[in-house]
Amino acid sequence: MADTANENEMPISWQEKRDSGIKRWEGRVAVVTGASSPIGMAICEDLVKHGLFVFGLATRAGKYELEALSKKLEKDNELGKLFAFECDIKEEGHVEPIFRYIGDYHDGIDLLVNNANIMSKGLILDDDNTSILRDVMETNIIGMCLVTREAAKLMKMRKEERKNLGHVINVMSVVGHKFGTTNTRSKPLNGLYPASRHASTAITECIRQEFLFFYENVKITAISPGFVEGQDTDILTEEEKSHGKMPSLSPKDVSAAVLYAISVKDEVQIQEIKIKPVGEFI
Repeated sequence: MADTANENEMPISWQEKRDSGIKRWEGRVAVVTGASSPIGMAICEDLVKHGLFVFGLATRAGKYELEALSKKLEKDNELGKLFAFECDIKEEGHVEPIFRYIGDYHDGIDLLVNNANIMSKGLILDDDNTSILRDVMETNIIGMCLVTREAAKLMKMRKEERKNLGHVINVMSVVGHKFGTTNTRSKPLNGLYPASRHASTAITECIRQEFLFFYENVKITAISPGFVEGQDTDILTEEEKSHGKMPSLSPKDVSAAVLYAISVKDEVQIQEIKIKPVGEFI
């Protein structure tokens, strides 16, 4: 007669399975770009709570917000720790020294979350917008590539420690796959932003193939959220808002997707996650 399950045994929830998978990340090192944005702050906080040592890269103003979060997490006696750094990711002179420091003092990194991006309200055909166009493309594309290049070098330093060398997560957008306007009476949104996100989608696949060729066993995951409260919703004009409230995700929803992606076993790679709020019409 086959064994039967204990009637008093509670089934394991998906959250418990996820947390069990994340437990192996305790004590490991992560870098999060765009760390002072609503999404970045949520990701940093959740990673620290799960025991990671997180280097948050942000603008000069954003660094102070990260430092405040770091003090709060330390006061709450969380397992990990958050370190705040100022970094313009599109500048090699900012990126390389920070990763060199991390490599020297922490013997490599295990997780990179590319979250930094610029979303401009300006359009491609606006006057005097050259600097804005450059900032969008250089941050969203070149910056992501520079950071990933330096992170990959430090992930390789972990080669003798375990089978899986590391994980790169690119937080992008659903407009990197398909996009439209909020409704037919609205002007187009975001100028070059959708183009930069389409490029990020393609670059993510290019990096995946390069990891297979150069590094092996480095995972890469693209997470493409829809509208996120406190971040993407800021681009809507009052006129657009008057046509109806745009449903939105919370930053914690995006962070939950990051936690899910890193929780699966070493032999599994979550290549792409799209998440949208119910009722979003972009």
